[in-house]
Amino acid sequence: MFKSNYIRHLLGITLLSLVMRKIFLGHEAMVTVTECKNQISTEAMVNNTIFASKVMSLSEAEPTLVLILNQHALNMTLNWLCNTVDMPSVHKRALIVTLDEESDNKLAQLWPDVKRLLWPVACLSEPFNYGDGKYQLFYLFRSNLAGAFLHFGKSFWMIQQDTFWRQSLLELPSDFTNSSYDIIFDRAAETKGSLIAGGYYLANPTPGTRKFFKKLSTDLEWWYVPDNTYMTSLCSMENLAKCGQLPFSTVTNWIWLHEPSRFKGIEVPWLVQFDGDTKLGGKLAKMRSLGFYFLKEDGITCNPYSVIRAQRRVIKWSGVSGSLDANGLRSYSHWQFGLYQAIIDVFYQFSWTEKLLHHVIFPYAHYFMITL
Repeated sequence: MFKSNYIRHLLGITLLSLVMRKIFLGHEAMVTVTECKNQISTEAMVNNTIFASKVMSLSEAEPTLVLILNQHALNMTLNWLCNTVDMPSVHKRALIVTLDEESDNKLAQLWPDVKRLLWPVACLSEPFNYGDGKYQLFYLFRSNLAGAFLHFGKSFWMIQQDTFWRQSLLELPSDFTNSSYDIIFDRAAETKGSLIAGGYYLANPTPGTRKFFKKLSTDLEWWYVPDNTYMTSLCSMENLAKCGQLPFSTVTNWIWLHEPSRFKGIEVPWLVQFDGDTKLGGKLAKMRSLGFYFLKEDGITCNPYSVIRAQRRVIKWSGVSGSLDANGLRSYSHWQFGLYQAIIDVFYQFSWTEKLLHHVIFPYAHYFMITL
C-alpha cells in the first residue's frame, strides 16, 4: 500500500512539474512575441515601398514559391537551391525572404538570378527551436507575410528548405491544386485524420484565405500554440476558409523516414521533408548522413550527381522496403511526436473525439504535449 501511494504521489508531482514547466515556457515565449511583433506586422509590410514593389512585380497567373531564412538556415537553403537547380521554372518562380543582411548578401553573390526580399528582423537573427519564443514569432511572421501577399492579390506556395525534392512541386496534377479550395495544405500523416503539417501550403487570394490568415495572425500574437494544429482547428470552422489537403505521398515527412512498414506499396514521395526535430540545428547534418546533401566540399558549388543518386535512392527505398529505415537516426523528439501522432490517430476514429481535437486539444496543443 505504501509503495503504491508513493508511486502515485511521485507520478502526480512529475505530471504537475511538467504542466508548470509548459506554462512557464508558454509565458516566456509570448513575452518574446509581444516585445518583437511590431517588427513583423502585416501593416508595416504592405506600407513599405520596397516590399510592395517587389511583391506587386510577382506573377499574377502562377503561384510564387516563398521560402524564408536567416543566416543560420543559409547552408540548408543553398542545398535546396542545388537540389532544384535543374527543375524547370523552380528558381524562376522562387522568392527567398531573408531576415538579415548577411544571408541576403550571400545569396546575391552566389545565386544572383534568384529573387530575394530582405525584411530584417532583429528578434529572428539567432537560431530558434520548436516551442521557444523565437519560433512562435516565426509562426507569426510567416502568417503576417502570407497576409501581405494576399493583400496584393498574389497566390503563393509557402515552402521550406529542409526538404528533398524528387520531383518539382510545380508539376503536380491540376486536381491536386484544385482552385475551388482557398488553401491547400500538406498533411502530418497518411492516416484518416486531417492534421495539417504546415510546412507547405498553396494559398489562393480569396476572401476566405484573407480571413483565415487574419484570424491566424491575430491569435498568434497572444496565444501559445503550434501554427499547424491551430490551422487545423481553423479549417474545421464553418464560414472561414475552404481547406484542401495534398496526398501524404506528395509531401511526406519524418514518418516516411522512420516508419517504413507503414508505407509499403504507396506512391513514391515527390517531396521528403526532414522535420520532427525540436532542435533545428542538426537537420542538414542528418540530410547529409542519409545522402541528401547536394553541395561539393566547398559548401557552395552544386553536385548534380548527388541529386540524381538521391532521386534513385528514394525510388529504391519506396519499392523495396516501403521507405528508408532511418531508425538509427531517430531523435527523442521523433519518438515523442510519434506517440502524440498515434494518440491523434485514435481520436480521429470517432466523431466526438475529432471535435474534441479540433476545438480543445489542437488550440491548446503546446500544453497537451507536456514532454516537448
